[in-house]
Amino acid sequence: MNEGSVVFKGSLNCLTIIMKEEVEFDEILSQMEEKIKSAGRFFKGAKLKVKYRGKKLSFEEEEKVFQLLKTKSGADITGIEMDTEEPPKVEVEPIPQPHAKIRMSNFYFKGLEEGITKFYRGTVRSGQLINFDGNLVVIGDVNPGAELIATGNVVVMGSLRGIVHAGANGNKEAIVVALNLQPTQLRIADVITRSPDEKDNSGQFIPEIAFIKDDLVYIERYLPTR
Repeated sequence: MNEGSVVFKGSLNCLTIIMKEEVEFDEILSQMEEKIKSAGRFFKGAKLKVKYRGKKLSFEEEEKVFQLLKTKSGADITGIEMDTEEPPKVEVEPIPQPHAKIRMSNFYFKGLEEGITKFYRGTVRSGQLINFDGNLVVIGDVNPGAELIATGNVVVMGSLRGIVHAGANGNKEAIVVALNLQPTQLRIADVITRSPDEKDNSGQFIPEIAFIKDDLVYIERYLPTR
């Protein structure tokens, strides 16, 4: 299955689904269901209008998507329609060459206010939710099935394998940092992504930072100055 066939983009009261035109509808529907499962409680209680673009759907296919979201997401789905607005063009970030000199000014720590910060010491276990109006620092691991939500930045001094939502009040300047960043879902403001299934660090911790640029979530290694 092509994991990039379906992309969810959320805003305050709308969920936009981007689908590849060349992929069969049954595969798209199956992948959509998997993404809803991995989203955990992110949609629960929300009132959302659904728009889609990329692949054109028949009335019957629209109805199948509507029913899937209505019964599986936990959200109040008010309707579904094709998105006729032209999506903004985004320039592709160039891939850095191996052994290229890394400038620390490229990273997004500059200009961040300190703000109120909550420190949590210990492992955040499956089914556990930590929600804080400010920055959140976890000194420990975040297990699959656990959930972190903060209106500010999220920093995990360990492995982050659960669900994380930074900038929950819409702050797109928020960042997520972890010593081992492998979330089931990562969200900053209203932009959602997930860790690639093939990611393998072979047991080694590779500190990484996630941030928003041009309405996309970028994940890069964070290497301290030597």
